[in-house]
Amino acid sequence: MSKIEPPLLSHVYPALVSFLDAALVGEGEPRLAQALVRLRFHGWCRCRPTCRYLRTAPTTRAANGWIHLDDEDAPRVWLQLDQDHASFAGMDICEFDLGPAPALDPDRPVDVW
Repeated sequence: MSKIEPPLLSHVYPALVSFLDAALVGEGEPRLAQALVRLRFHGWCRCRPTCRYLRTAPTTRAANGWIHLDDEDAPRVWLQLDQDHASFAGMDICEFDLGPAPALDPDRPVDVW
């Protein structure tokens, strides 16, 4: 039996991936922007009901490096680098409107935009 892969993040939240792509290219990080097309949606952190951390890799892939994408003075999304610093293990959604929860994400926390 083959293992079913999680859906691509771009299929679950296309507006988020589009925003991240443009923001990373604008920040001079085109290599990291290119990694977005391969990100998978691994669900939400379950540390507390209102946690806004979205996982894009198994938790064992997370590194300590972060990139924050701000709007004026407020952070919109914090991206956690993976161990290779070539992609992302997850992201904290601070101020980004994800729109309605899609069918591919039935367990999205209520407080996430």
